[in-house]
Amino acid sequence: MNWLVSSLIAMVCWGIWGLLMKLASKYFSWNQIFIVTSIVTVMASLTVFVFFRPVINVHSPGFSYALLAGLVGSVALVAFNYAIEAGKSIIVVPLSALYPVVTIILSFLVLHEEISLLKAVGIALGLAAILLVSID
Repeated sequence: MNWLVSSLIAMVCWGIWGLLMKLASKYFSWNQIFIVTSIVTVMASLTVFVFFRPVINVHSPGFSYALLAGLVGSVALVAFNYAIEAGKSIIVVPLSALYPVVTIILSFLVLHEEISLLKAVGIALGLAAILLVSID
């Protein structure tokens, strides 16, 4: 499977995920949703471990980055769960989906990756989208 097919699968799954999270929030509080979805994530992680048996070097910088990514991702998920419970999915989901703008800016600042004119226009449009989507 190539990167494009994987990206499209992720896009469709995240789209369905956003809807399911809003539906769940009608019956569960944000913290109940976080716990249940985290249990599913742990089960999926154990399944990957059993089938692929990856060697995880805890002394690698990758391990530290992965731990931090898990922590930041958990904070994001808690914030998203609260936002989807309190707000409208038509606003919360697209707004939170603009996280690539943050990644682009951080990649420029930390990794010194180049931001082309086209990427700069994309960032500006993303920021404009934040404003437009936030208007109720």
